[in-house]
Amino acid sequence: MLILPSNLSLPFFAYGLFKSGQLGFFRIQDFVSDICEIEIQGQLRERDGIPLFDQTPNRYGNGVNGHLIVFQEGQEERAYKRIAEIEPKKIYSWAEIGVTSNVRANVLIGKKVKRGSDLLEYTSNWDGKQDPFFSEALEEIETILATSEHSFESYKPIFRLQMAYGLLWTALERYAGLRYHFGENAMLKVGNIANEEIFSTGLRKYVDKRNRTIYRTDDPGEKYILSVDNPKKALHYYYAVRSNAIHRGKAVHRDYETLYLSLKELLAIFKDLLNDAWLVHKEVRKCF
Repeated sequence: MLILPSNLSLPFFAYGLFKSGQLGFFRIQDFVSDICEIEIQGQLRERDGIPLFDQTPNRYGNGVNGHLIVFQEGQEERAYKRIAEIEPKKIYSWAEIGVTSNVRANVLIGKKVKRGSDLLEYTSNWDGKQDPFFSEALEEIETILATSEHSFESYKPIFRLQMAYGLLWTALERYAGLRYHFGENAMLKVGNIANEEIFSTGLRKYVDKRNRTIYRTDDPGEKYILSVDNPKKALHYYYAVRSNAIHRGKAVHRDYETLYLSLKELLAIFKDLLNDAWLVHKEVRKCF
């Protein structure tokens, strides 16, 4: 059951995922009437890449920057349900805060906020674009791709590709979690990516038109086909490549091309997904 704030008529103070231009904003953009930028008292914390609002005053004196979002009249419940669907009940609880002396807003407060979290002492503004899995990790993967050479004398090039492919899937799962759901079922979250138009476009843009097939390591009777015309099957193909690489251990040399092509294609598609996600925004003005 979705947990909603008690007063749905109040605006929403977004300091993380739901700010304009962040990964979660697409969930509520159709219901937004007005957005303004404001700073409120408190401090930012982060746990496993997820931003948390702590009402404790920041010792450096600065507050938390965010967006005060007003929803269209009559659409408030739908908007708050979209926010709640990302599963705030395990990580967040709803609270009301005073934005000014006469304006109040709903906000997601971090549950047990100091447990396993890090205080973002030197910033009052959370930005998902700075997540290392969306920046430095992808740069490292590009370096591995650029320097990879197939050798029949050593397994090291294959192992490097396996490590890079595992890192790419970690980034994909983080993206899917922040964008769709905080739940534990990784493939359930990642499966939403197949519905994104940019993913379908990327398949046609970056993948060889010839179908490719792989078989499960532990069940050769089950096969996965990479087809540019079927995004869901294509995503399962890429995930099967990941599973085979992790479970097989020492890979055979014929796996090099499969890993190399899958890594190259999926990295290019993922970069397009990220670039498109950051573009989803509405104009933000200064509050008051």
